[in-house]
Amino acid sequence: MPLVSVLMPAYNHEEYVSSAVESVLGQTHKNLELIVIDDASSDGTWAVLQSFQDHRLRRYRHDRNQGAHATLNEAMALAQGEYIAILDSDDRYDPRRLERLLSEVGRASGNDVFIFSDVDFIGPTGGGIADHPRAQGYKTQRKRWETLSPASWFFASNLAMTTSNFFFSRSLANRVGDFSPLRYTHDWDWALRATLQGTIPLWVREDLLAYRVHGANTLSEGDLWRHIHENSYVQARALLSLGKQLGEGSPEGKAHGEDILLALMGNESLHPISLLCYLVYGLAGTENLCLLDCAGGGSTGWRLQRLAEAVACPPGVFRSMAHLAERERAIVVQAAMLDERWQAMEQMRREIAGQKAMVEDRWATIQQMSGEIASRNQWIDDLSTVVKEKEHCISAQGTMLDERWQAMEQMGKEIAQRDAQLETARAEIQKLNRNLFIRAGRYLRRMLAAL
Repeated sequence: MPLVSVLMPAYNHEEYVSSAVESVLGQTHKNLELIVIDDASSDGTWAVLQSFQDHRLRRYRHDRNQGAHATLNEAMALAQGEYIAILDSDDRYDPRRLERLLSEVGRASGNDVFIFSDVDFIGPTGGGIADHPRAQGYKTQRKRWETLSPASWFFASNLAMTTSNFFFSRSLANRVGDFSPLRYTHDWDWALRATLQGTIPLWVREDLLAYRVHGANTLSEGDLWRHIHENSYVQARALLSLGKQLGEGSPEGKAHGEDILLALMGNESLHPISLLCYLVYGLAGTENLCLLDCAGGGSTGWRLQRLAEAVACPPGVFRSMAHLAERERAIVVQAAMLDERWQAMEQMRREIAGQKAMVEDRWATIQQMSGEIASRNQWIDDLSTVVKEKEHCISAQGTMLDERWQAMEQMGKEIAQRDAQLETARAEIQKLNRNLFIRAGRYLRRMLAAL
């Protein structure tokens, strides 16, 4: 008889299922059985499963897809071990996982055991992805969970992250019962129900599970209304059950209630309005099966969506508190930004007003300068007229000077001719003066004059 039964629901994980199976069969703890149920995969998952030859492996196959919760319930009914572990067909165990978790069983109070470990995040190829947003978010949430009491851990979130991280005793499974027909939150619902059975979960602070993040992860689906309904159903069911357990007026109940509130307030999957609706339904006597049917959409669609439409309520109010808080922070940031822009606009308005006055002053100056320029232009026009008149006079005087110059040139020529004639006459006179006869005649005249 195996000590541990490992349950593996498999669906369209041809690429990953071999690694998952090998991580179970390769455990350091050998006394185990691996029950794999192929939930009508359409790829080669079943062929991969058939390739393994190990007597500890039990394989089953569905003719039609029944969903993860139904497949898990079927596998749990087939399990023979005293302890039950689960591994999704795209995740991977650390080789020492079962050995380490079994060593922690002695810390449990009573026969009921529920243990989970820290989680490592891997990508499609199996490499670490510590910087992935989901890994970072898990790390941030984990620090907060460390401050909470174990009884309130699963009110803060699904601390185990996935059914792959579940390790529990057969006795606890018998008390808690089957997984609920929920697509996204059947693991969280089961963990909360186990906690409300009085079982204190044990948290092993070692990365003993590799959670694979890839494009086909169920939680990556964007079915918003289903997320809202399922999250609120799980929380409301737990709170209604808790209310019946705590009774009225006990100091322990009040203290535990305070812890639960602190855990819920930090839960990123807390949808306050939709949770209130489920609580009202529950307090009004609506049976759990009806609430569960509502969480699955029922035959008439999403009830809370219809309620929102009936009262013309924006569907955004049903979003998670984390989303609403983020939107509030965005509004505050935008309001601050708008205020800054308004202040800047006011400053610009004042500057524009000052610039307008300056422009008006400059316009008046320009107008004044335009008048002065017009006066100067007129003065220039008048001056141009005077200049033109003077130019005309100068031109006339130039003509007259030219005429006088030409006359002077003519007179100069005539004077030169006369000078030439005089020079010729002088030469002739000098020539005559040198004539012997003329000189003799002059001498005789002087002599006669002397007598």
